[in-house]
Amino acid sequence: MVYLVVMRPPSALLVALLFVTATALPVAGVAPAPAHSQTADTSPLRVERVDNTTNQLTIPDGQVRASTYEDASVDVATAVQTGSNRLHQRKDTLAFEARFRQLDTDAQRAALVGETLADVQRRQAALDERQDAAIRRFANGQLTAKQFLQVRLLVHAEATELLETLDSVDSAPDTVPSYSLNPALSTRLRNVEGELQTLSGPVAQRLAAAAVGSESVDSIYVEASTDSYVLTTVADDRYVRETRLDDERAPSAPDQFLQSAQNTDGADRFNVADERASELYTWLYERQRPSFTYYGTTGIYELTANHPNGQLTAYLDGGTTNVFYEEQFRDLSGVQTTDTVTRIDGTLRVTIQRSTRSGPMLVAVTDEASGNAVGATIAIDGQPVGATGADGALWTVEPEGAYAMNVTADTTNTTVTVPA
Repeated sequence: MVYLVVMRPPSALLVALLFVTATALPVAGVAPAPAHSQTADTSPLRVERVDNTTNQLTIPDGQVRASTYEDASVDVATAVQTGSNRLHQRKDTLAFEARFRQLDTDAQRAALVGETLADVQRRQAALDERQDAAIRRFANGQLTAKQFLQVRLLVHAEATELLETLDSVDSAPDTVPSYSLNPALSTRLRNVEGELQTLSGPVAQRLAAAAVGSESVDSIYVEASTDSYVLTTVADDRYVRETRLDDERAPSAPDQFLQSAQNTDGADRFNVADERASELYTWLYERQRPSFTYYGTTGIYELTANHPNGQLTAYLDGGTTNVFYEEQFRDLSGVQTTDTVTRIDGTLRVTIQRSTRSGPMLVAVTDEASGNAVGATIAIDGQPVGATGADGALWTVEPEGAYAMNVTADTTNTTVTVPA
């Protein structure tokens, strides 16, 4: 038996919480980012450097309370509830559109829009509370990973449906040329739209697709602290990730991007937010400038970019000036591995190519003598994560810390202990 380990070098992390001091020189035409309440020396890192691609939002070291793998299957009751909620929401949306067209005056139409926005906002707040409670209970061991994923699926599904209702509200004036949303209603719509955007997500979307049988996902890796979560999976030759850190969202705090722009002649809030984002996503900004938008008076700023390795959508909070929600897609063909672990057990060779914590990982199983691919099922710390394909390879997600990988091929069973 031969056991080879090429140790992973310590990963360099982007220092994401920098002070911009009075002596710092601003970029030409761009206002300096506002000073932050936490310094780089004392703050736990939220945005982690990843080699050869965009950095990623992560739960800081030492704060993860629960982590595991779970299959993407959804029980029948959850699938039925999701479908029922969608039908009910669609019915409500059609009823709004019909009532809007039937009303006689602009005042009546404005009142209907206001009532509809109030209902959407109430339901959005309830979804936020439900998700927060589920995160906390999962982290504390009161919910299983499957139960947490069921809540996440339902929150995503209803948030997506409510966003469709907002689209109808926004486009309703097109059916009555004499009417347009007044500024107050437009701001309310944008406010709740921003909150709902951060309750939907790409991994939850794959859960929804799995619920109706339109997509197959081997497993989902879940991490949580008491107020944050990370969901990651591999699907369609892409690594997919969604992360939310609720302690980086301060909706009642002043918007520091806006305040800094107001205090700097010729500055724009987008420039200030853009400068802050450039500190967090250095690799991306070395290649392109992403798009920015903001949502009403929420202090939510959305960054979007298609980059050489995939897509990034990040939401910065004006109150903290930090990223609090992030969605990532990365093409597996562009993944840069950082180290390799190999174990040879009799005729079986297992090779594990690693990238970053909770990042994509390639497992290859071959016959030691012939080098031919071997079909095998893979489990990590006792949790099934998938099976190798015809090429003897499986892309999956690496967990946090040290772990044991069990590889079962025909009558051969071997375990690889992988260091942190």
